[in-house]
Amino acid sequence: MHFTLVVALPSAARGGIGAALATALAPFDIEREVAEYPDYEAAAPSGTAWVEAARHRGEVPDRDDLTWAEVAETVNRVRGYEPGGDNHLYVDDEGRAYFLSTYNRDGKWDGYRIGGRWSAHFLHRPEAAGDPRLITTEYGDSGEEGQAAALRCDGGPRALLDFDALREHEGREAGERHDRWTALVEGLPAAEPWDFFLARHRADGSGYPLDRAQQDYDAQPRRRAALGSEEFGGWPGEFATSREQYVAQARDAAVPGDALLRSDGTWLEPGRGVENGRAAYLRAANAYLDGLAGDVVVVAVHCHG
Repeated sequence: MHFTLVVALPSAARGGIGAALATALAPFDIEREVAEYPDYEAAAPSGTAWVEAARHRGEVPDRDDLTWAEVAETVNRVRGYEPGGDNHLYVDDEGRAYFLSTYNRDGKWDGYRIGGRWSAHFLHRPEAAGDPRLITTEYGDSGEEGQAAALRCDGGPRALLDFDALREHEGREAGERHDRWTALVEGLPAAEPWDFFLARHRADGSGYPLDRAQQDYDAQPRRRAALGSEEFGGWPGEFATSREQYVAQARDAAVPGDALLRSDGTWLEPGRGVENGRAAYLRAANAYLDGLAGDVVVVAVHCHG
C-alpha cells in the first residue's frame, strides 16, 4: 500500500532533513524489532483458523470444547516447539494463549522517500520562491501548468507554505471536475452507489450473486456514462456527492495527506489517534497543521507499507 504521510519536524531539523526524518520515522518501521512481548490469541481455540487446521490434520483432538492448555501441550509436542524457540505456544495462569513476538505493532512503512509518487504536495508562498529552506526533490513535478506548478514544493518551514492557497486550489479543481461530471450525466436518471448492490449481495449471496450485483451496478445509465469517460471511470462516489460536499471534501483533504506524524512523535490517521472516520482525521490534522509555529518544518513523504 502506498500513502502520503505529512511529517512535522522541529525547526532544528532544517539543517539535516534526511536525518531528522529518519529519526522521526524509525519507531514506525515495519521491519524494526521491538522488545519481546506476549501476542495473545483469541479468547477460545474454537473458531481460530490455525487451530481448526490443526484439528483437520489430526494434530489436536477433534473437539469443540478444547482449551488452550490442551492445544498448547499437543501442538508444542507434535511439532517439537521448545520454550524460547520460534512458534512455541504459551498459556498464562488465566488460560489465555500467546506467542512471544518482536513484531513492531506500531509499524506503518517498509520504505519511504520525500515527494515520490505524490511529489510537490504543497504550495509555497510566492515571496518564498528560491528560498533554500524549501524542500524539493527530483520527483517534484506535479504535472500541472501555470502559477500553481511554479509554487509547488515538498515542504519547508510552515511560514513559507501556503495551506489556504492549496485548499483554494484543490477546491477550485474539484468544483470544475464536478461540473464536468454534471455535464456528462445531464438528463440521465439517478443511480445507486456500489455499496447498495454489495449490501443486497451480502444479504442474499446465493439469490443475488456478486457477478449479478456488478452487472446491475454497471448497467445504470450514469455508470455506463462514467465507464465510457476517461476521467470518471474510477471516480468513487460520483453518483451521490453534491458539488458543495465534493468541494468541501477536497479542501479538507488538500493538506494533511493520508496520515500525519506530529513533531511530538504522535501518529494520526483515520481510526488511530482520533475517532474513527476520515472526516474526523482531517479535522484533527488540519487543526494541528494550521496551529504550527512558523519555524516548524513540514514535509510530505511517500510511504509504502
